[in-house]
Amino acid sequence: MIVFLVTFLSFLLEYLVNGFFHGTIFTGLIIFSSMILLEPYFKKNKERYFLYCFIVGVLYDIIYSGTYFMNAGLFLFIGVIVDYLNSVTPNNCLVSLLELFILIALYRFVSFMFLYANGVVMFDGLVLLRSIYCSIIINLIYGFVLYFILYLISLKFNIRRIN
Repeated sequence: MIVFLVTFLSFLLEYLVNGFFHGTIFTGLIIFSSMILLEPYFKKNKERYFLYCFIVGVLYDIIYSGTYFMNAGLFLFIGVIVDYLNSVTPNNCLVSLLELFILIALYRFVSFMFLYANGVVMFDGLVLLRSIYCSIIINLIYGFVLYFILYLISLKFNIRRIN
């Protein structure tokens, strides 16, 4: 239930961010942060988490980007990386925000290169750096707030998260 609620609210917040930052090449990737921070709630069911990442990517493609299955594949790829990183690192706020920082930069770079290779955008390093910078600022703030909200919910309702 928490996963569904956070995902729904993240898509809604993504819509608001897209409306506020309308006209930019990239969006805030709020749902991407949620996907990363929700991984501990899938406990040891990796297949379910990977399916979640793929479905969120498909929905993101349909609703926001129009690049069908590009984000689905990238979100699944990032989900595999998140699963691996969470298996070898502790589950705390600092590590989660560091993962978020690195994975957003990786996602922006890979998606930009994919779009450039397909002729959708012209290569401009400054645009790429600006999109990474803007995404990281928005997502670190959102990630910090979401991490503590999820942590408090887990404590209140005694929901076990993996470490």
